[in-house]
Amino acid sequence: MITNICLLLEILSVLLCVHCLYGEKVKLDIVTTSFLAVYMIIMAAINYYGLPKGFTMFVHPIVAIYCGMRFGFKIRALIINNILYIAIISGIQIVTAMFYYYFFGIQLFLEKDLLFINGIAFVVVLTVLPKCKLNKLSKYLQDKERIFIIALFISIVIAIYCLVQYKKIDKLGLYQYVLLFVCIIFICFLVTQIGKYKMKSKEIETELKTHRIYEDSFHNLIDNIRLRQHEFDNHINAINNLHYMCDTYEELVSKQGKYCEVVIKENHFNKLLKAGNPLVIGFLYGKFVEADKLGIEVDYVINIEDLDVGIPTYKLVEILGNLIKNAIEAIEKLEKVKVLYVEMIEVDGEFKIEIRNKSEFMPQNKMEMFFKKGYSQKGEGRGFGLYNVKTICANYSLNIICQNKDINGENWLSFTIDNKKRNH
Repeated sequence: MITNICLLLEILSVLLCVHCLYGEKVKLDIVTTSFLAVYMIIMAAINYYGLPKGFTMFVHPIVAIYCGMRFGFKIRALIINNILYIAIISGIQIVTAMFYYYFFGIQLFLEKDLLFINGIAFVVVLTVLPKCKLNKLSKYLQDKERIFIIALFISIVIAIYCLVQYKKIDKLGLYQYVLLFVCIIFICFLVTQIGKYKMKSKEIETELKTHRIYEDSFHNLIDNIRLRQHEFDNHINAINNLHYMCDTYEELVSKQGKYCEVVIKENHFNKLLKAGNPLVIGFLYGKFVEADKLGIEVDYVINIEDLDVGIPTYKLVEILGNLIKNAIEAIEKLEKVKVLYVEMIEVDGEFKIEIRNKSEFMPQNKMEMFFKKGYSQKGEGRGFGLYNVKTICANYSLNIICQNKDINGENWLSFTIDNKKRNH
């Protein structure tokens, strides 16, 4: 009878602890009663009918199934909460048993002693745990990186324990060897996963920083367009009334053409607003305005969406920045008409970037030198832009092509990058 009460107190403690970890109150329904019944049947069979002690291991999967049926089969939450309830209940019982041992000086626990220990543990679970906000601890530990770190710590502790045992007795049993081998493999795997997760977290953080940087440029574009919209009526009236200033039809057509050309030039970058991804658009707008101030005519074709193309957006911005900067520096040296062409197209997960500028014909060996680390014709401390572009392309399996293009009898130096799969 006392043993049954001990079992009941233990399973009630487990039940309360699990509900505290999920942040929900206990409901006495068919799921809960079935769980209690199955638990009691297994433990009674072990204690009274000679079922091997090893069958106590089946209790943990049963608790996991109950958690899944009650709170949903979220694997990460199931694993973390089942580890936590075992640690918490075992910890409370051990502390209670140690207190009982030192206070009463009892070395062999009888049934009444076990009843007292389980009773105290149940009272602690019932009164203290609900105030500890264990559900917040559970959610905190469910972070993927923290799971890896905790698992890594446990694996290292077990591996150190096996090595200490080896030092003590100069040998290990088969079980310890297998355990040590598994721990070493697990440690290597976890270190790799933590490294990948750190890199992914860094990419997300950099992406957010990039968004914040170019958000202002995007809003400047919007404000600029709104400002121009207020001038729209004035432009219409000016064009409409030009005939009062002209004596001939030909003169009217000429003045209207020139006026429209000025208006179009002033609003040349407005088409960017409907082009797509705000981060890239904000960045390009800033670069185009910068080029315009240098007297460089910018011709562009931008048609992008969310840029879900297998490479972080901030990396695309880095590529664009290096290529445009390189092109602008080359264009500034020209004495003739200065033109920068920028193209960025996205279709069905594939994208293409092309940056080109007028240039003298470049031989193949010289174009290959552009991508060498530290190579530059602009002085020391330069020559890393195109090298970084090549590195990014290699890391994300992008194609990069540098070539001469003959357009209307003039040579252009073109840099093209895309993510299309090519058959070699």
